[in-house]
Amino acid sequence: MKKTILFSLILLAGITAYSQTAKDAEKLLDRISQRYKKFKTIKADFLYSIESKVEKINEKQRGTIVVKGNKFRLDVANQVIICDNKTIWTYSKEVNEVQINHYSPKEGAIRLDDIFTMYNKGFLFKIAETRKEGKNDIAIFELTPKDKKKNYFKIKLTVDKTNQSITKSEVFDKNGSIHTYTISNQVPNIKYEDNQFSFNVKKYPGVEVVDLR
Repeated sequence: MKKTILFSLILLAGITAYSQTAKDAEKLLDRISQRYKKFKTIKADFLYSIESKVEKINEKQRGTIVVKGNKFRLDVANQVIICDNKTIWTYSKEVNEVQINHYSPKEGAIRLDDIFTMYNKGFLFKIAETRKEGKNDIAIFELTPKDKKKNYFKIKLTVDKTNQSITKSEVFDKNGSIHTYTISNQVPNIKYEDNQFSFNVKKYPGVEVVDLR
């Protein structure tokens, strides 16, 4: 009987500790998300990599993203992707061609305009690791989506607790591929006019326009 009571107390303590840890993780991510939401704009450089052992893919690309509200501008490899939340333009530098589509993110996909603030909703949280990098406190979170229809099953998020910023995001797809975004040089509140989030044909002499709407 005593052993049963002792086991129950240990189990209860473990559940309570896990619940507290999850709450602490959620509170921290909520603070960081709210910090990003206060920015009118944010510009960041990133290193994007995709790895898939099944498809034998291991590629890396550097790029820059600018987000203003629900608009974004992405410059990566030989492409510029511009979105005003209604229309998305995909410009290829190699062939001087732009494709125009209605913007309708796939269900379950991560929206680029939401990339810095999505982590405080729709997930189960836990802190997988904490460490020091110089003077900064680093925490690595594991997030599991509550919606099992998502096309990814886990996100590992690296957070600089000292600066309250996201420095890395690893997205684990159900098809076995891993998408990693290592984020650097984050600069908030640079002034961008709304017309910078639409494609201006006049700035690209001779561009071929393919309208798929």
